[in-house]
Amino acid sequence: MGIILTVITYHQNTILEDIHLNRTVDQILFSSLWNNSWDSLKQENNWSRHLYLTRHGKYFQNAKNIKKMKLTSLGKEQITYTGKYLNEMNINFDRLIHSGMIRALQSAIIINQQLNYPLKLIDDQNLTEGLPVLPSPYVNLTQRQINSYSHKQRMDEAFRTYFHRAYYKQYKDTHDIIVFHANVLRYFICKVMQFPIEFWLNIELNHGSITHITILSNGNVILQKVGDSGFIPSNKLTV
Repeated sequence: MGIILTVITYHQNTILEDIHLNRTVDQILFSSLWNNSWDSLKQENNWSRHLYLTRHGKYFQNAKNIKKMKLTSLGKEQITYTGKYLNEMNINFDRLIHSGMIRALQSAIIINQQLNYPLKLIDDQNLTEGLPVLPSPYVNLTQRQINSYSHKQRMDEAFRTYFHRAYYKQYKDTHDIIVFHANVLRYFICKVMQFPIEFWLNIELNHGSITHITILSNGNVILQKVGDSGFIPSNKLTV
């Protein structure tokens, strides 16, 4: 009997040691705990904020200048599917925001045309495409190139504008569509989920895809969907 108890005790201790070891390893590999004060706000009510982060449609990447980087015919098709999908959600959207670049404006207009209740378009230059930080793993970019564009400060300003829990004056759940660009969107995903922001380039987003993020009143963040493009026919998908 004493031998059996000794074996059981030893086995339990081994399990506890293994659990402790695994926790220690996890803490070393994933040391950051969730920071609930990430937006420097406190809970004021019980309302949530829903953000439908939408990438623009395919565009002419080899155009001579930015103003000519308009949507291709395929890009217009893609974003039409996106608009129809958003409309089929039967949600009363509050705002339709877009970056200042022509391809995002065109995409926002097409989405708006698909909604039963069209919205006033809101232009935000801070959502313009750019490079946030030097990505990791390394790609063929230098810190000097990143610094020369100086996009991070602008992107962080845009992030603070849209990513926060409900303010005290909010009286219902809100639903905002934001149409902008892959690099900024990927950076925002990493930032709001408290992932290392250097990993932004590891996220792939199709043209016309939707990333749905919900910010609860207590500051918790739910990543509902990332780069959802299942509503676009497979033969019309592009990255």
